[in-house]
Amino acid sequence: MFAAKRQQGDLGFTLVELLVVIAIIGILVALLLPAIQAARESARRSQCTSNIKNVALALQNYHDVHKEFPAAALIRPNGTDEILTPNIMFKNWAIDMLPFIEEQATFDAFTLNFSTPIRAAANLAPRGTEISVLLCPSDEGRGRKFEGNGGNWARTNYGYNGFQFWPNYYALKGFSSDPKWAPFYKYNLGVGGLDDTQTRQALSLAKITDGSTKTILVAELRVGLSERDRRGVWAMGMCGSNIHCRCASKAINSCYSGDDDVYDFQNIIDDVGTGRLRGECMMPDTAVNFSGQSVVRSRHPGGANAAMADGSVHFLSDFLDQGNINDDGLIDAANPSGNPTPSDDIYEGNFRVWQRLLISRDGYPVESQF
Repeated sequence: MFAAKRQQGDLGFTLVELLVVIAIIGILVALLLPAIQAARESARRSQCTSNIKNVALALQNYHDVHKEFPAAALIRPNGTDEILTPNIMFKNWAIDMLPFIEEQATFDAFTLNFSTPIRAAANLAPRGTEISVLLCPSDEGRGRKFEGNGGNWARTNYGYNGFQFWPNYYALKGFSSDPKWAPFYKYNLGVGGLDDTQTRQALSLAKITDGSTKTILVAELRVGLSERDRRGVWAMGMCGSNIHCRCASKAINSCYSGDDDVYDFQNIIDDVGTGRLRGECMMPDTAVNFSGQSVVRSRHPGGANAAMADGSVHFLSDFLDQGNINDDGLIDAANPSGNPTPSDDIYEGNFRVWQRLLISRDGYPVESQF
């Protein structure tokens, strides 16, 4: 009977053996989980790359029809409009692009005139349309709308390369009419620019003199962390919402507090808290209550996707060669409200790969791989 008991016991697990097996399984899971997560992020990043490429191709198709790219935002002529606050916002590049991403019905649903801003109730339904191609699956924009300014604003993760100046009417007119500003215009052009129906800064491929393969057309941005954070909103033509503005002075995924100028920043802080905002590198500038500056950001480790004006997509590293450009009102302006003066900003030593990719007519070659 003793031998039979020993034989029967040999067929099972002792407590020690069971604990060893559990420990081995735990180690295997710990080893495999990062690999699984990395594989999932790789798939999400591939989808994100496909999405931003489709956005770039849609903008190219727009160019084929209209012989130029769309303006980043439309403002009223002979006025004092600005896109620094959401009070007056009209048509913008993302709305113009809708027919070219198979969203003609959404485009037709908008009321687009200078009497009806996008925040008006008449545009409530179309601005809330969630469009898959405008969302990166690595981020959290799906189903999380911005609810300020009338509510029901769907998200996006792709910002148009607009310009490198403070986005108001004075800047629009200053470059075309003020001789003090003229020498610096080419160092502040992205692709979209502003349009007041009289002065239009949007470029055609022929005007991108630095080359379509070396000029960013669209780059990633992150959606806001709360329903009152307007960053990453496709129908909202504001810096950080669907336009990249004044981002040449900031590295990709820059993590300094205050890199983003976001209107109604206090709402964001109240909703999210400074700890999480700083931890996720999304802390807005608490000294500037305007949307006048953005950062190219993503949730991908190590960098962000950007589509060039030729439609190609590149993953740009956080450590891309960057110059030391200040973030005044415009590149090379000591006093943007009156007297721009030469500085070191535009000299070759400071205008590095990152700046050269963002600026379409600076004249500096992009000699290294990016």
